[in-house]
Amino acid sequence: HDHGVKLVKNTAISIKRHYANAPILCVADSTANTDDMKELKAICPTIKGKGTFSNLINTGMKKAPADWNFIVIAGTWVRPQLDIRFSYFMESEKDILFPIADGQYNFVDGTLNGLLIHKKTFKEVGDLASDNPLEICKLMWALDAMEKGCKFKAIQGTKIC
Repeated sequence: HDHGVKLVKNTAISIKRHYANAPILCVADSTANTDDMKELKAICPTIKGKGTFSNLINTGMKKAPADWNFIVIAGTWVRPQLDIRFSYFMESEKDILFPIADGQYNFVDGTLNGLLIHKKTFKEVGDLASDNPLEICKLMWALDAMEKGCKFKAIQGTKIC
């Protein structure tokens, strides 16, 4: 969100170390200048979104590099074997998985850091609204997702960092 190059670098290093073949995409906010973008692009492919978390997610999911995508906040050290842990609970593309963090096990109050979602599902449900507080945007999006048959799954022991 604040296009901190050191934060992105830390996260990218952890992903490359534990998931060598995983594609990475960084989404910087609209305040990233030319120098910021140059530094970020030296670490991994980078595109520019706007200023809200929901917009950054929307922008990233439209250019998502894989079918299944983890949303990770810059600065996070991504732990190994999360793909294996999450895979135990994946039944279909309509599953939306996220870690239980800080005792929060519902999607609206839970963290976006570690959200795992299929690109096709995100496209079908549509963008997160970005004109309300994040919790309201998540609630409205979750309602749309459930109407389309999505299942939200809070997964214990999968905290990203």
